[in-house]
Amino acid sequence: MRRLIDMFFWVIHNLCKVLLVVQVLACATVFVGRYVVGSTPAWADPVAMLCMVWLCILSSALAVRDDAHLRITVIDKFLSARALKALNALTALIVLVIAVFMVYSGGLLTQLTTRNKLPGLGIPTAWMTVVLPITGVAYLVALLYRWRTRNER
Repeated sequence: MRRLIDMFFWVIHNLCKVLLVVQVLACATVFVGRYVVGSTPAWADPVAMLCMVWLCILSSALAVRDDAHLRITVIDKFLSARALKALNALTALIVLVIAVFMVYSGGLLTQLTTRNKLPGLGIPTAWMTVVLPITGVAYLVALLYRWRTRNER
């Protein structure tokens, strides 16, 4: 099970790398097109935006898996071990609620945007919104990973 989860997040990590490279290339294309050639390709801005949305949302699943999201750790020094455990459980519960919300509402949003088209690309806007339910599932997998490895830390 752990190997499968590790492979799942390896794919997400490498997809984020590819998205970042594509975004940089698209932005460079916009820059060269605008300031050197004098004509920007219609596809470059939407590709950069699509990559940015996917990268920002999908990479948050990596932070959930590694418990690397922003938090105030100074409070941890003043709490008892029991209170800290309760706080971590509350955080996991909140992430679980957010994950379920992302899967459900992101799925509805994706259904709603299947007929809309991204300007410049001509692909359905659902390609941009489908990252929400995918990331929600990744959050659920990350929580499962953290739950299964909690005694190893």
